[in-house]
Amino acid sequence: MTASRNYDAPAVDPHWADSRETSMAVATAIHAISDSTRSADAIWEAPTPAEWDHVAMAVAEYVQAGIFPASDNGRYWWGCEAVQIAA
Repeated sequence: MTASRNYDAPAVDPHWADSRETSMAVATAIHAISDSTRSADAIWEAPTPAEWDHVAMAVAEYVQAGIFPASDNGRYWWGCEAVQIAA
């Protein structure tokens, strides 16, 4: 039985994440919450507090579902910042 997820995990070009020094889990979450009103680039560059929270929740969900491996320190890079996920 597969656990229900709240966030899709869209395919993201690894170059998009690498060029922004952003983990693939965070890049995937950013793309999952982007839409026609807020592009992934806009969210990456200047996330609202709600967008930051949604990305953190999506990353935690991806890790729990085994889509991305857990990091040793619970940090997932978002450029010079990092999303922190409790172990």
